[in-house]
Amino acid sequence: MAYCKVCSHVQKNIKGFCYDIRYVFLFYVIGDISTTVFALENELGYEANFIVSGFLANYGYSSLVLIKLLFLFLCFLDYVYLRRRGHLSTWHVTRHSISVLGILVVTNNLLVISGAGSPLSRLLYGF
Repeated sequence: MAYCKVCSHVQKNIKGFCYDIRYVFLFYVIGDISTTVFALENELGYEANFIVSGFLANYGYSSLVLIKLLFLFLCFLDYVYLRRRGHLSTWHVTRHSISVLGILVVTNNLLVISGAGSPLSRLLYGF
């Protein structure tokens, strides 16, 4: 059986990356997509991010999934780069920050869905 160092290295990176981003995936990807789609489908809110809103208007919900996949790909490139440079602490700060952002976004979406309004909009835009 042949052994490929490159394939083994890539497989190890992907496995480590998937483990590291499990909370990013849960909150920032799955949580945000599901609560956003629910709020929009039930006309309980609107997409506040004007860039994402434009993509949603032109290409539908699949664009939201593609944006999140592109984001995950960029995170993977960051993960590989920082690991190669030996900056693991920077990677840990990055992934934990994105996880917290995901929790805040999902919480905001749930508050909008419940009718309480958007604390993030009030904070950022004053309404």
